[in-house]
Amino acid sequence: MQKDHDGVWLKGNLHIHTDRSDGKASFDEAIALYERAGYDFIAVTDHWVVSERGQTPGGMLLLSGCEYNIGRRVQEGIYHIVGVGMARAPQIERRRDGLTAQALIDGIRAADGLAILAHPAWSLNRPEQAAQLTGLAGVEIYNAMSDLPFNARPYSGIFVDQLASMGVLLPCMAADDTHAYKDDLHKGYLMVHAREKTHEAVMQALRDGDFYATQGPEVHLTVENGKAEVVCSPASRVVFFSDSVWSEERVTHGTGITRASCALMPHETYVRAEVVDAQGRTAYSSPVRVC
Repeated sequence: MQKDHDGVWLKGNLHIHTDRSDGKASFDEAIALYERAGYDFIAVTDHWVVSERGQTPGGMLLLSGCEYNIGRRVQEGIYHIVGVGMARAPQIERRRDGLTAQALIDGIRAADGLAILAHPAWSLNRPEQAAQLTGLAGVEIYNAMSDLPFNARPYSGIFVDQLASMGVLLPCMAADDTHAYKDDLHKGYLMVHAREKTHEAVMQALRDGDFYATQGPEVHLTVENGKAEVVCSPASRVVFFSDSVWSEERVTHGTGITRASCALMPHETYVRAEVVDAQGRTAYSSPVRVC
């Protein structure tokens, strides 16, 4: 937990599995692993098993959570929707046919939770289909379980950009999606700027989009007067992404970069940024509308 004059920065993971569904660690083991690693909050999100809100004796917040998954064939749509912060168990009936991604989102929201689209690159979600969904609170731009050695589609930045180019700007999230508790552990997380370390403050910051996704570096993006600017931890590369396919100023690279900027062009509608450090770890801002 890092304090500043406006509140606190809290480290959290919103996608974790245990042996209550298909994870390798027990519920208590998973909580202990994240608490020892310095996390301020987590949500255990086993498939179709809702975890309850709580707090460890050491002070780590436990948000309620569950992952709902539908679809078996890409052609029909495979959707994994993570729900966090529900005040009660969503009224979602598990069935083989007829359940839609929108119904999952609506059920999570009806229980006062936040619905997150998980690993769209891994699921081969189609932007034109996902653009029809309403009520999503975020999308995983990085998912560790979708990375090597288990899979090879961890990064969903192109999906995020295609959606944003269609006018759908979703906050970007990073998560472990922990199952094996090996190479998928402590790889992707959120840094949330909350007024204080409480369940209510964390949920409000998530609703407000006051966070960034990261594998380690810091990224802070501002847009003002036709210019996008990033302030970050020391980096080897800062890249700006938008619905323009080319610009001279989009990449800044070097050693120990802590600030970068680029002028925006009149036709651009959004911008987001990625910061890569010397170890190859990336931080991801959410897309920001610019016109």
